[in-house]
Amino acid sequence: MGFFVEPPFALFCLEDLSTRTLDDLLLTAHDGSFSGWYFYLATASYDSAPKKNPDGTPGPGTQTPIPNSFTSPFVGQSVADVAQWLKQKPDEVSLEPKFFAVLDKKATEGKVVLCRVGDREGKGDKVSCVLEQAKYSSLRLAGMEYGTWEELVHDKGEYKPDI
Repeated sequence: MGFFVEPPFALFCLEDLSTRTLDDLLLTAHDGSFSGWYFYLATASYDSAPKKNPDGTPGPGTQTPIPNSFTSPFVGQSVADVAQWLKQKPDEVSLEPKFFAVLDKKATEGKVVLCRVGDREGKGDKVSCVLEQAKYSSLRLAGMEYGTWEELVHDKGEYKPDI
């Protein structure tokens, strides 16, 4: 089976976090990837989401600094809620549809919740999550291949985000 994951990945802030915390997490994830801004800090509107370039390549993720005025519209929502937002994205929005990340209370400890929608075959709507250090988070998602999610869940244990 072919399996292809393409950044950027939606990053949903489910907690009221400072822009300093968000900047620190995004910079740490960027530095850990060695090459890219793989996370898009999601807002309520798809208008600001990255779009596919004319050549079909994906648009960039969110770069720091985050404006001090930023507030997440997803504070207090569940992982299932934000998975639905991702599922409803327009075709021109360049976000990976099956893998995304959320920030819960563990974000203040430098951790990111990685999530997958569906089963190994990419079917269904069940969401499973694992907790990962920010410095490994974007590279971990960008390197997903068939079966690696199951290995990750086995090694780290399934995580239920705390909001």
